[in-house]
Amino acid sequence: MKKILFCLISTLLLCGCATTQVKSIEPARVSDAKAVVFAENYGYYLFGFLPIICGDPEEMNDCSLTFFEDTVKIENNAKMIDREAEKIGAKEISDVKHRTNWTGSFSLWIIWKQVMSSNATLK
Repeated sequence: MKKILFCLISTLLLCGCATTQVKSIEPARVSDAKAVVFAENYGYYLFGFLPIICGDPEEMNDCSLTFFEDTVKIENNAKMIDREAEKIGAKEISDVKHRTNWTGSFSLWIIWKQVMSSNATLK
């Protein structure tokens, strides 16, 4: 029972997630931009290279997970931005920026967390 409880708590604490946010831009501030999209996906890796739990970019904003599959990639964040652009009817995506952040000191460098953040302007 203790092992099952430990595994359940560990999974909840180490879950990955893929999210997007859209912020509308006032027409007076920027003439041709509709919105700015922020996409983020993160996951946990054993020793920094074996994926354990990552966010599922196909089910963004749902806190769904993929196990033992590396989904924290620029291509997946670009797909999430594309889906949000289609939702609001944007014709052009510009000023795309990606950032990757790795942290592992919280677990003595055994479990590493990778965060892939992206943002883009939609026109």
